[in-house]
Amino acid sequence: MKNIFFIAFISFFSITVVAQECNANLPRTAANNRYINLDSGIVIDNLTGLTWMRCPLGKQWNSTNKECRGATQTYFWQSALTMIASINDENGNHRLHKFAGIDKWRMPNIKELISLKEAACNSPAMNTKAFGSAFNYDVGDLAGYIWSSTPVNTGNAIYSFDTPNGEVISYNPAQHQLSVLLVADQ
Repeated sequence: MKNIFFIAFISFFSITVVAQECNANLPRTAANNRYINLDSGIVIDNLTGLTWMRCPLGKQWNSTNKECRGATQTYFWQSALTMIASINDENGNHRLHKFAGIDKWRMPNIKELISLKEAACNSPAMNTKAFGSAFNYDVGDLAGYIWSSTPVNTGNAIYSFDTPNGEVISYNPAQHQLSVLLVADQ
């Protein structure tokens, strides 16, 4: 009886740590040398010329530890667009206004999100040197899915990027709350 109690106690309090899994036989599609990480919480993609926030909305960049902290905020798509407008509002006082000196942040289109895919890895299917553990989510946890600005041609859906597997999935913008990762053209 003591052994059963002990095993149940340990199982209850154990923490599951999921690490990125990569296939050593596949070439890297988003190699480390492609990105320039800046201490200000942004990453510059040398391939596309885009500047990305390293943390999804809700998490905050900790420049001392060089990591994202906190919980990812999820949004309905229209609410995400409203939040981005608030961030860019010159008259507003959003904490991310002019984050890292960038004047205008936006929601990426689906092609830009797909460009982040690391085909050799999953959980997340993104470069962890560039984005750290900002997107370590299980399949099905919608905080690991990023809204794009790209609507699906048929129906009421918006494309999203699934960070655990690097897949494109469409969701109804008024029925699902997903995460938001911001990009700039600088």
